[in-house]
Amino acid sequence: MATTLNSEGASVPTLPEVLPAGDIELRRWRVTHLDDLMAAIESSFADLRRWMPWAQTMPSRDEEESVLVEGEQSFNEGEDFGYLLWELATGELVGGAGLHRRIGPGAIEIGYWVRSDRTGRGYATATAKALTEAAFAHLPDVQRVEIHPDRANLASAAVPRKLGYTLSREEERERLSESQSGMSQIWVIERSLV
Repeated sequence: MATTLNSEGASVPTLPEVLPAGDIELRRWRVTHLDDLMAAIESSFADLRRWMPWAQTMPSRDEEESVLVEGEQSFNEGEDFGYLLWELATGELVGGAGLHRRIGPGAIEIGYWVRSDRTGRGYATATAKALTEAAFAHLPDVQRVEIHPDRANLASAAVPRKLGYTLSREEERERLSESQSGMSQIWVIERSLV
């Protein structure tokens, strides 16, 4: 298990910089990926806007650079683990994903998106599988991994189902994008089941 030192000098578990995932590879967010990331967001903006609260307006280069800088720091602190999806056959950036410590102790949430011209290839499923395995292999405090797609996002909700997650419940949430239903599905897998 890899560790890093947080801002207080304490050792915290961290994840590998690269996670293999079949036809793609997940690589830790880096500011040096800004141009590739901007191109992927621009090419998929209409679809991203439908589901992602952060994509209600096209982010500027400066805004996205700040996101990457903050993401690098969060990764170093062992708090949030942002990855970009790279297609092995072409070397192109084809999406983004992450493990987020925003749902309480002992748990971590997976989020993901795939570039519009690469959907339907199993990249989201491969990504979620790699992140689930990495969370349980490298983060000993994590006992539960969750995925929270909007109920109306059928493609996104199919991912946890394919990976053996269980639909635990649905929760109301504020609609933050045009296609969201206002209901979030909470898909869960426990460490003991993997």
